[in-house]
Amino acid sequence: MALAVAVATSACRQPAPGSCASPQNPHLASCTDACCGDGQNPPTSGGHCAAWLPCRVYTEEQNRCQWLHNLEHGHVVLLYNCPAGGCPEIVSALEATWQSRPPASNGARRALVSPDSQLPGAVAAIVFGRSWVGDVVDQAAIDQVIAHEDEAGVPEAGLLCAP
Repeated sequence: MALAVAVATSACRQPAPGSCASPQNPHLASCTDACCGDGQNPPTSGGHCAAWLPCRVYTEEQNRCQWLHNLEHGHVVLLYNCPAGGCPEIVSALEATWQSRPPASNGARRALVSPDSQLPGAVAAIVFGRSWVGDVVDQAAIDQVIAHEDEAGVPEAGLLCAP
């Protein structure tokens, strides 16, 4: 059984009170802004970049502030943090989960896969407001998170993702 983890990030500097994005205007001026995210690791909501990522499988780490914008659209984000030797079984499992997502009307799956060196475990599944982190792939736990991708409270649920 995989371990579920949700911890606050300790490496983030604290922004000045009142200086961060608000729920009414979540877009930050910069994708390197200290206000990115909600203080959780991994973040599940909060201030984010104005640009979102195309939904695909990435082999290089993507900017968290960008995939946070994907969450606002109801997209699924699947992450992995592998040691230098890699973790091909985790990557393959996440790619299979991505591949199993139904294509939207534009042909793109509303999910992305990316490495994330800040992840406190080996694997994570995230939708707006929810996450699961573990040391091994637990498909039931991942599916449970994915089941909430377009639920009430997702700011722009159901939006298509660029392929």
